[in-house]
Amino acid sequence: MDHELRIVPKRNKLVIQDFRNNRKQIGKSYSTQGAAKAALRKLIEDVATEKVVIGDRHKVRDLYIKFHTQRSADADIGGDLTKESIRRYEAYWRLYLHNTLPDVYIDELNNKSIVTLIKALNETHKLPYKTVYNIVSAFKTFVRWCIGEDTIKHSPVLLFDWDKHKHLRLRDNNEIKPKVTALISQNQCQDLIDILFKNKNKDWLSGFKLMIISSLAFTGLRLSELIGITRDKIDIKNQLISIDGHFDFRQGFRVNKTKNKGSTRPIDIINEFLPLLKWWLVLNKSNPNNYLFPATRGNGPISEKKTRETVWKTYAENGLAELKEVTMPSGGKYLRVVNSPLEGAPTKTFRHYFATSLVNAMSSDPLLNKNNIKHALGHDQWSTTEKIYGNHQIAIPTERKIRERNSIGKAIGLTINKPTE
Repeated sequence: MDHELRIVPKRNKLVIQDFRNNRKQIGKSYSTQGAAKAALRKLIEDVATEKVVIGDRHKVRDLYIKFHTQRSADADIGGDLTKESIRRYEAYWRLYLHNTLPDVYIDELNNKSIVTLIKALNETHKLPYKTVYNIVSAFKTFVRWCIGEDTIKHSPVLLFDWDKHKHLRLRDNNEIKPKVTALISQNQCQDLIDILFKNKNKDWLSGFKLMIISSLAFTGLRLSELIGITRDKIDIKNQLISIDGHFDFRQGFRVNKTKNKGSTRPIDIINEFLPLLKWWLVLNKSNPNNYLFPATRGNGPISEKKTRETVWKTYAENGLAELKEVTMPSGGKYLRVVNSPLEGAPTKTFRHYFATSLVNAMSSDPLLNKNNIKHALGHDQWSTTEKIYGNHQIAIPTERKIRERNSIGKAIGLTINKPTE
């Protein structure tokens, strides 16, 4: 389609219209003749190079709605996309972007548009730096989607760099630095296991408290990995557990996919932990539910929310937390942590304990090296206090594997049934 682009006055402003397309307005309005002429020259150049297709221009706001709607529909089909992975795009629109996104065409986006967006997010919603950072990252994903849909050819937005806009960062470094997970001590962990072990046969919940705490401490697994373990993934004979997926509670089924490539791995069942794991499997043998931690109803595992609540209550019962039950206006209730040395990370603290124990033991035990610790933690790249790049875990002789397993157990330093003096 040929175009006849002209500058015309409109409401005390100047606009560009396409006279061969029912005088459709192209772009925004301008206050001066010079600004309008400069915009017209650029528009003619962009149309000639097909950077802009003015017969099919789209507003950013309209496209973003289409984007998050389409991503949601794609997640329903399957593949790597899940409801969990794309829900933030709709949430960002509903909560923040609906009244902060610049009202421009997609081909008009530039670095200034991102600066304007960041300022609007700060002024309108008073958001912390991390949230604004995540929204900008999501917006870049949206722009890449537009390019993939052939809506635009490219966009300078993808070149936006926070380091070149340091004035937009908050002065409070605590808002920028990631939160540090509180680390449970060896004595705290051991005392907790000892107390829980004494009451393990009282009822199923008492057994669950011991098992969930011990599993986290002896394996260093992420909670999502631990909850997703099914009994068929446990090889008692070779003392291995295969980690190859997680349970997606939003979708209601197990997904055979881990956090990253390195997270799909077999992990060792430490000698000290093996008898407790056998006891737990026997205890739940008659349960038709195949999960290591079966839910009380249905065929799925116990939920992460229920697990965290149970861990917090266990802490409170053993002097590691002070909790308060809060009733919401809707009538629902939740536990608020009033005080705890482990506040903010009720289950992750064990993963940090596990990792730190192994790292600290590296200098004294040659069987604990960068590569097998990275493998145990399920990292593509291993880092605790510094970034360490390791090779893939290689097969090793059975005898050495047994010695290595014993070294990991020795490094953790915990027992299930500590003798009393």
